[in-house]
Amino acid sequence: MNKYIILLILCSICFSSSLSQQEKFFCKQCHKFVHTIQKVEHFWDKSIVWFLELVAEGYCSYAKIEKHSVCKGAIHEMTPVIFEGIQKRFLDEDFICPLIRWCPKVYEELKLEDYVSNILKDKPLNTQWPEIDGTDTIEIIHVSDIHTDLFYKEGSAQNCDEPLCCREGFKLKDYNPKKAGYWGSAAVCDLPERTFEQFVNFLKTDVINPNKKTFLFWTGDNVQHDVWKQGREYNIINSKRITEIFKKANLGIPIIPQVGNHEMFPVDQYDYMTEKDSNLRVEFSNMWRDWLGDETAEFFKKNGFYAKEFDNLKVIAFDSQICNPDNWYLLKDPTDPTGFLEWAEQELKDSELKDQAVYFTAHIFTQECMVPWARRFNALVERYAYIVRGQIYGHAHGEFYNLYKDQNGKPMNIAYISSSLTTYNNKLPSFRKFIVDAKTMIPLNYYEYRLNLDKYNYIGKDAILKWDIAFDFLSEYGVTRMYPADLYAITERLFTEPELVKKFDFNQNSGTGLSGDTAQYLYCLLNNSIKDDLKVCKGETLTKDWTQYISPGWRKRIDTSEEKEEKKQKKQQKKQKKQKK
Repeated sequence: MNKYIILLILCSICFSSSLSQQEKFFCKQCHKFVHTIQKVEHFWDKSIVWFLELVAEGYCSYAKIEKHSVCKGAIHEMTPVIFEGIQKRFLDEDFICPLIRWCPKVYEELKLEDYVSNILKDKPLNTQWPEIDGTDTIEIIHVSDIHTDLFYKEGSAQNCDEPLCCREGFKLKDYNPKKAGYWGSAAVCDLPERTFEQFVNFLKTDVINPNKKTFLFWTGDNVQHDVWKQGREYNIINSKRITEIFKKANLGIPIIPQVGNHEMFPVDQYDYMTEKDSNLRVEFSNMWRDWLGDETAEFFKKNGFYAKEFDNLKVIAFDSQICNPDNWYLLKDPTDPTGFLEWAEQELKDSELKDQAVYFTAHIFTQECMVPWARRFNALVERYAYIVRGQIYGHAHGEFYNLYKDQNGKPMNIAYISSSLTTYNNKLPSFRKFIVDAKTMIPLNYYEYRLNLDKYNYIGKDAILKWDIAFDFLSEYGVTRMYPADLYAITERLFTEPELVKKFDFNQNSGTGLSGDTAQYLYCLLNNSIKDDLKVCKGETLTKDWTQYISPGWRKRIDTSEEKEEKKQKKQQKKQKKQKK
């Protein structure tokens, strides 16, 4: 009989048991029993994973979600991670033994309401941004979702039967026989590396103003989209090459880098509970050490997030895998992995005392994060809304913004989501430059740049690429400032200005056409920073998917008197060892 059946019998028989001081013996025996069972019958683990993969592959192929080779590759990567997450969370002695009441509770629930009220208890009465000084400006360049394809092939098919095309081996389709262009293709294709090299040259010659203090925010996703046939070493190559191209260009400006979900292997997956994925942080901290400095690089290597200070500006760059709902390792425990929220609160307190502006930057914007995490982050932003002057994210491959609301529903902060440099999926290579008030660090405007692929593909390999300014925010959307209230006023105009709806729709598609987005859809998209609020705004009924049923809530370990004593003894032993040395 395998371990799962045994544990099920235990639960059903012993659930009504009650705990007393005399039953400590049974608690220890339960721990030993479950722990022993976990070590045996590994065959069953492999068999279950194999069976789940077989079922998933069959369904994926039968439903024609993707071709069989793509289904098989992606499912083979993901199934062990999902299975391990469920197993570690629910087949653990600290979960099973308290459940059947043979042991006291090991964890207590961390309620969202308690966190929010605690964060906001000393919220200032006035959280409005100050008036813009306007005497001087700085500039922030934002590039995201570069996704260079090292196997891009000019003349190959733009349309194919896999999720990534423009590669050798695909035959041209009769109904759409478009060939991949030399500099890229607005199709299901990623960016040729040569186009990225020209992009960096363009930054140096045409975008970076030598008379202005300038920063470059690089928010990750560097790997091509062939997620079903990747590997750890394979995934790091693009980032190394991109880093080398940046360094070789010697742009002469601070670069603030962070990882995206595609740098992980399998895609989206990062295990915060063990050291199995720590080599990824080692790679990136070493790669970016020249930009971060030794101290910050070491901090990033250990934690996955970091802060950089530049006089009256602090930039907090965090690894958004900590809130990624597709990161199956969070099934083990999603409770503030790495302690980022606690650390960020201290950094914000420090900046508040210094009257220092703060920018958050990461790959995934919070509207795409796990809801419990996003609500806590929203509360943190609300408490320090006065000094949080900007949030910069990528991931969406589209251009828009999200408004953050306070507990009363009033707009109080803004996240700017940028288009992608890659052409995937049907985009023109795009990036952005913010003009920022140097004293208050409030964004004054931004310029959206796009590359005219048809023009340069027609010229061919001898072309010198120049990105055009597609629009500036103030002119495009008819405002004079970029405060939360001003951006909210734009969203209200959507219901009376059809041309404004088309502008947002067109820009979300990076200038390649209209999707038919409605005023209501765009209003909801722009006005919400949390996924559940977005759904309610769109009139959808909130329902749980299967992952939410099995996902654990936020919790912390109960610090018992015995554990406190044990910790005290360990500290004393360490102290004695140091004294002996």
